Amino acid sequence: MRHGLLGFALGVALLPLAAWAQERAPSAAQRQALGIELGKAEAARDLPVDGLPAIVQAPLDDSAVVTAPYAGVVLQVLVREGDAVRRGQPLARVQSREAMTLGADLVAARGESRLADAQAARDRQLLAEGIIPAARAQAAEARRDAAAARLRELQAAAAVAPPAQGGAPGVYELRTPRDGRVIERALRPGEPVALLAKAFVVARRDRVLLELHVPARHAAALRTGLGVRLRDGVEGRVVEVGGAVDAASQTVPVRAEVADGRLLAGQQLSATLLLPAPPGAVRLPSRALAEHAGGDAVFVAGPRGFSAVPVELLAQTADGYSVVRGALKPGAEIVVAGAGALGALPAAGH
Repeated sequence: MRHGLLGFALGVALLPLAAWAQERAPSAAQRQALGIELGKAEAARDLPVDGLPAIVQAPLDDSAVVTAPYAGVVLQVLVREGDAVRRGQPLARVQSREAMTLGADLVAARGESRLADAQAARDRQLLAEGIIPAARAQAAEARRDAAAARLRELQAAAAVAPPAQGGAPGVYELRTPRDGRVIERALRPGEPVALLAKAFVVARRDRVLLELHVPARHAAALRTGLGVRLRDGVEGRVVEVGGAVDAASQTVPVRAEVADGRLLAGQQLSATLLLPAPPGAVRLPSRALAEHAGGDAVFVAGPRGFSAVPVELLAQTADGYSVVRGALKPGAEIVVAGAGALGALPAAGH
């Protein structure tokens, strides 16, 4: 019986287009033989742009670059890429001639500041007693202020290059300014490091930036706040949209924040951008679509059988769903399996 029905269906596969406007009313046995299953059309919440190339980057506002405040030679590297670190934790030890002289300059500046402060206090007292002129007291205060400023300058320099605990003179530590994960290390033991050279990049452990390249035809719909989805179910939100189209690739750069500690900077993957769905768009399984005369249609269940409704295919995803638009309302009962075989059946009255 099954083979007979399929042979009959194949024999009438090439029907005139007018037959698609008529209903098909297969019997229960025919439905079972053709594997026809029913489902509901859903209102489309978004329009997925699937298969976009993307690359993982460090988050812009949640990462920090650790630089070498003084040139020197790397003695020790204390962390590896991927290590979790806490704010203030030492990352490396560097020996530097500038750091060695900084220690001596700091000791001298402390002494000079104490002497200048004491002299200014004494001159204020002498001025009050009428022993010295006001100009001398003012000069003492200026020397005090200059000595204090020099001391603060050297103390700030020492704060960015703190001496290594138990280390030799001139050995300072590079420390992380924030909690996070080391995503880049540019130092190796025994190698020189230049003044202000990048040594480490530390970023949040649970958040990354995803850069996508979206075809220019979607540029008008791009905005911050749009959803981004990865194949393993991870989702994010667009935080930045490029202001120009790349001339070579005809794409617009879009960046999204994604909360996933498993993604690593530099990793390449595929992503789906969720654009706003146009009015009247519905979401349904891709297998619900039937082809005819170069177009797409969906079979809708009615009181007397199934009617073919032409639709426009707007998007199709790798997980088996499509977004279409046409004379098809959300909630309509549609054929989600066996649509191709149903389309080959003759319309009622033929």
